[in-house]
Amino acid sequence: MAEPATQLRDLPAPQPAQATTPPPGPAAAPRPSGSFIVVRDRYTIYCDRPIPSLDMPNATAYEVTDRKQEGRAMYALVVRPDMTPRISVMRVLKGLEIAHVLHLVDWGVAEWPPAERKCVIVIYHRPMGGRVMDLKGGVFRRVPDHLFAKNIIKPLTDALNELALRGITHRAIRPDNLYYMDEARTNIVLGDCLTSSPAHDQPVAIEPIESGMSMPSGRGAGNVYDDLYAFGATLLMLSIGRDTLQGVPDDEILRRKVGQGSYATLVDDERPPMTVLECLRGLLADDPEQRWKTENVDLWLAGKRLTPIQAKAEKQARRALRIGDQEFNSLRPLSYALYTNWDKAMSIIADGTLEIWLRRQFDFNEMANAISSAIKTSYDLPGAQKGEADDLIISRILMILDPRAPVRLRNFRVNVDGFGPALAIAMMRKDKLKPFSDFITKELWRYFINAQTKPGPEHQQYEQTFRDLKNYMKDQSTGAGIERCVYELNEWQFCMSPMVADQYVMEVKAILPALDAASKSVNTKMWPVDRHIAAFLRARYAKGTSMQLDSMNDARADRSTIGMLSVLAIVQWRLGPEALYGLTSWVGGLMGPVISSYQNRNKRRELEREIPKFVRKGNLAELYNYLDNPEERQKDAEGFSWSRTEFNAADKQIYDLEHGQFDRQESALRLGRQAGAVCAGGIAFLTLVGCVLSKLF
Repeated sequence: MAEPATQLRDLPAPQPAQATTPPPGPAAAPRPSGSFIVVRDRYTIYCDRPIPSLDMPNATAYEVTDRKQEGRAMYALVVRPDMTPRISVMRVLKGLEIAHVLHLVDWGVAEWPPAERKCVIVIYHRPMGGRVMDLKGGVFRRVPDHLFAKNIIKPLTDALNELALRGITHRAIRPDNLYYMDEARTNIVLGDCLTSSPAHDQPVAIEPIESGMSMPSGRGAGNVYDDLYAFGATLLMLSIGRDTLQGVPDDEILRRKVGQGSYATLVDDERPPMTVLECLRGLLADDPEQRWKTENVDLWLAGKRLTPIQAKAEKQARRALRIGDQEFNSLRPLSYALYTNWDKAMSIIADGTLEIWLRRQFDFNEMANAISSAIKTSYDLPGAQKGEADDLIISRILMILDPRAPVRLRNFRVNVDGFGPALAIAMMRKDKLKPFSDFITKELWRYFINAQTKPGPEHQQYEQTFRDLKNYMKDQSTGAGIERCVYELNEWQFCMSPMVADQYVMEVKAILPALDAASKSVNTKMWPVDRHIAAFLRARYAKGTSMQLDSMNDARADRSTIGMLSVLAIVQWRLGPEALYGLTSWVGGLMGPVISSYQNRNKRRELEREIPKFVRKGNLAELYNYLDNPEERQKDAEGFSWSRTEFNAADKQIYDLEHGQFDRQESALRLGRQAGAVCAGGIAFLTLVGCVLSKLF
């Protein structure tokens, strides 16, 4: 398992003019020149030596040297800050040498000078034979037919088997992400699958229909069947020697796949080698239940002839349904046409045309009833505007017509298991978040689950997850809302608070040091606990900070301020570090409402004098205990109560005097009696003393 990313350390890069010659000896490593960083005191990554030929769509490649193993060929991929890399998969693959999978040497988070922030860095063994297909695509050198099964299909099938055994989907299998590890170009490997969210960088032509329909960020980790489809599409292109769909728009590719099937679409006018035809058909079956597994490929490689895959024909209507200038006789092409003609779709839904067509042409009465119910219940939603209700109706009907397709709501298209990464990427890129909130609050996830013909155990888990998310969305207090959702859905998402985002904080124990460092540059009039930090703590450390975060949402300024301090204090007390001078100074300057909450002026002056002493200690817990001392609070409250009583009595006397309601004779009599009693007591005391002294002397 990978070491925590926070253990990566950066060393300052020396200037070339200051470089010195290392002492001779086998342990000595040459000092690099130019701009570089050193991670784990071992790997030198050169910031000024990019390797464009090894770039990924969301990561840039750089040269790397290993101080412990000189001459070891490696390279680093620096991930874009607004991308969600697959940290959980990195933690599994680090150090594992899986045959025919690009070997992950190390990974972590380090300060990256060109970006002036911390980034995820992934270090791989360098493939000396380069890519199988150039990044620009187009025509590339074909593998001879007689070597294709042995040199391409067999090793990559073995790699997929090994990944599947570890519960990992690759989701980045494509011709330009295959490499030859040796210069002779005989050892092929699957390339990087870690530097972006699952399938984010995949062309629509390579992805199954359902995944291709989704927006790239929302495709999800999927399952082994998605990898097998991408494997089949990649093999087809390699066997032909080119991408037959290069330059064809994505919408057109999907329309062709939906209408005529993936195999026919990808083959186009080409003729794949007969030696691999059966394998290609098996892997490119559009129905996952009919698609070949790796076991089928292994049997085929062993020479066993398998039953040819026959695509299951979709039921056809006797009479076509027209949308615009197109006619449709089956459900899936119709569903895709309704989506691509969104603004026209409502016309055949509202007048009942679609419902009648389903009943008369297919006898799909249950489906027609579901559509009728969707229309009625969507308009019955409280506060639903007509435009929003129409969009919701179309979205629900698309799920009914094509349950395997992603949830689609105008330009928002996402598979349920890809919702989390899609939300994180949208938030990092400051895209509109309303479609994401609608997905949760309008329960599009529930309609998707209900539309499935064969719900699996994962759907029950989705339902529980999104039910919780809906509750978070209802709660708009700090620490809840859409911010809470993004951290609950993405286990390794860094904290996106503007105060600490450039420090890539993925663990709770790193949040306070990050805020301490940020105190030098941020506006210290702002609270150090914003919505993102509060949500991050709720999701990652709820048991430790729940009560404190609740108090931070108190409507009273002094209680919310002390609540904010308590959040930070409890984290420092439990997770460290011992001293946070910058953060304590920042927080100390925000304690005005707490100081003002004390009624005693002398106490307020004392607090103003003492707070700097606690700031110099850098201990938030001590500052909190001092400011929120229950005994001092009670003493202040009792003193204030007594003072208020005295003040009210004096105020009443003044009022009585001013309004002639004060009886001077009665007051004089009362004062005289009091004075007489005091004098009598004094005389009695003096008499007693005199008697005692006379007896003694």
